Amino acid sequence: MSNLHTIRNGTKQALRSCRVGQGLSLVECISYRWSPGLGDPTIFGWFTVVAYLVAASVCFQRARDEFAAIPPETGTLKAFWLGAAILLFLLAINKQMDFQTLLTAAGRCLARAQGWYEERRSIQASFIIGLLVVSAGFFGLALWALRRHIRREWLVLTGFFILIVFVLMRASSFHHMDQFINTRLWGIRMNWLFELGALGMIVAGARKRRLFVRAN
Repeated sequence: MSNLHTIRNGTKQALRSCRVGQGLSLVECISYRWSPGLGDPTIFGWFTVVAYLVAASVCFQRARDEFAAIPPETGTLKAFWLGAAILLFLLAINKQMDFQTLLTAAGRCLARAQGWYEERRSIQASFIIGLLVVSAGFFGLALWALRRHIRREWLVLTGFFILIVFVLMRASSFHHMDQFINTRLWGIRMNWLFELGALGMIVAGARKRRLFVRAN
């Protein structure tokens, strides 16, 4: 029994010390740093998953209402609500699967394999800037496409903006970013305020408009 324990400890130490190309394949390196499982099995973690699913459900209901509207709404508005529902559903899955950790692990292992691990910070910064530019472009495009509906959908759009910023902050994996989103304000962690606050704005905005449409 003690021999088996020694072998297991030796294997873990070898995995920690080995680099890709020096006894450790790229897949083994990634699987050591990330494995499928529950990323946040706490009560708060599951509560956040439920919040994502509720928001996705409300957005899907809004999409269904727009498709059934008489006269029918624009195709842009239908596509927005359907896309929002799909995005929120995927983020609910990611909340527990933690795919951004998989992406970070793959990047680090690839950096070691290709010999640019020491320069990873600058490349990581460039990657995040690229994500910000792309996200800002998509958000700007969405605002332009929904320009006729901004006054009535401003709360939902603001919620999505905050949520996108939060997701990018988590995906960046920068030490200072991690410190910021894990700090507490009046005993409440910043990531709770960002994530649940944004989801609450999306649900409130979508639900309010849906009740207004049904009342009229």
